[in-house]
Amino acid sequence: MKIIIFSITLFFLIISCKQGVVLKAQLHHSHCGGVPPTSETKKGYHTEHEMDVTFVGNNDSISMRIDGNRAVKLRPGNYRWYQGAKLAETTDFIEELRMRLDSNFVLQGGATCIDEWKRKPDGEFSVNSNTDTIALTLKYRCYTGILPFPCMTYIGPIYQ
Repeated sequence: MKIIIFSITLFFLIISCKQGVVLKAQLHHSHCGGVPPTSETKKGYHTEHEMDVTFVGNNDSISMRIDGNRAVKLRPGNYRWYQGAKLAETTDFIEELRMRLDSNFVLQGGATCIDEWKRKPDGEFSVNSNTDTIALTLKYRCYTGILPFPCMTYIGPIYQ
């Protein structure tokens, strides 16, 4: 009986160590030409985004889909986050890109460039007792949308 009570107590202690936070997936849009930018449009703006992400921390790791905002519980500590596309096998990733993209894009650096991109986190954050919202931001590129990684070059038309 003591073991059961001890196990239940330990379970509740472990659960209570997690901090509730809201994850906010967003795209940052910068000024894309046309009229000269004002001081306000130079800053750009954010829109909600849907993405698969993986969080890797010292005490916790988790993969999930975020559509705009999502409340989760994470243990205090430092985390790195990665887009879900970085979990795919490199050869599968290249094949999917070739089917999806048109002749306006060129893949440069091949598998070596992709593997290097996959190793780099898309962002980092810390969770502590004061953390309530964490913004996961990807950059939206003018004329091309979200290029999945720096190994892709856009060579198509740029509208003025």
